[in-house]
Amino acid sequence: MAPLGWALRAAGHDVMVASQPSFAPTITGAGLPALPVGPDLDIVDQLSGMYRDWRPENDRATVENSRSRQNGMVSLYRIAESAEAMAEETTEFARQWRPDFVVFEPMAFLGPIVADALGVPSMRLLWATDSAAKIARIEDEMLGGLAQRVGADRVNLLGDLTLDPCPPRLRRVHPKVNSTPMRYISYNGPAELPLWLRTPPSRPRIVVSWGGSLYKFGWNAGILAPRVVRALADQDVEVVVAVHEEYREMFTDLPANVVHVGPVALHLLLPSCAAIVHQGGAGTTMTAMSCGTPQFVVPWWPDAIVNARQVEATGSGRHLWPVDLEDATLKESLGQFVADLPGYQKAATRLQDEHLALPTPAEVVAGIERDSAVGTGMWAVRKPAFG
Repeated sequence: MAPLGWALRAAGHDVMVASQPSFAPTITGAGLPALPVGPDLDIVDQLSGMYRDWRPENDRATVENSRSRQNGMVSLYRIAESAEAMAEETTEFARQWRPDFVVFEPMAFLGPIVADALGVPSMRLLWATDSAAKIARIEDEMLGGLAQRVGADRVNLLGDLTLDPCPPRLRRVHPKVNSTPMRYISYNGPAELPLWLRTPPSRPRIVVSWGGSLYKFGWNAGILAPRVVRALADQDVEVVVAVHEEYREMFTDLPANVVHVGPVALHLLLPSCAAIVHQGGAGTTMTAMSCGTPQFVVPWWPDAIVNARQVEATGSGRHLWPVDLEDATLKESLGQFVADLPGYQKAATRLQDEHLALPTPAEVVAGIERDSAVGTGMWAVRKPAFG
């Protein structure tokens, strides 16, 4: 969300990012103003015990009637509790500040409710592929009472408009979603270009990266990065292990072709890389797409599975089912992926070209200004608020 916030600020508009207090330093670290509201609720801590032994299921019919589905419903209600905790202070501030529209990410359930209470449009900004649209089916059940309490007529979790960062071949289309594209701009937090990365590699460089969510939930069975590194030991490649500090202790007896283990901003690293192997998180998937980097995805979390399948469908990568994955299968699959990299690279370059053809956040902001001035777009059924 940071690049859209920057674009709005650069165009002269005021921006305020509401969050639980503990997240405020992340917002200010991105150069945006923060509005800490409500008490802190540690959703991850609440859910980690429930999900400790969770494993993804490959059969859709099984998933629909499984404990995983039940856990997913509980998770959504926990996230709704976060919206409840933030609602009073956010709504009180918003009535005084009078925003012209509200931008929210798919799990920020309070955003569209506040927008409706104020009578202004709401804009849903996706992380990656749209894996959350179906949540709208139970929006009234989860959040109808909260909407009434803050004076909203509806919940509207799909927003009046969805900003979709995916190029056409990566995009997941839902018939009830009113969407418009916006180019994905990578933001991996404050970043420095390390000295070792300033020299081009002497042989193909492959990144192995695993996001922090699996670690937080205790899903060690899904953290396959150490096994991936060992599986790449016999390949004539340079391996960079780009992981959070908490993962370092998992990497022992490193192969000779590993040149780095630790944090590094992917948007600075990937332009020099031949491929990336990762868990399918939104930021990693989209940063690799925007850099034109082929992807080998071993997904564990549900939205990562959606990302992995979409990437494979574009031809720019492949995915491997992680459950009960044997070392020999992993090694063989990675070896075939490396051998087929020219074909994956061709498709990844086409996908990157589609990405570069999408409007930038600055261009999207200019379009928002035009729509608000003449009452089109999000304002087609609302009173224009800009100006």
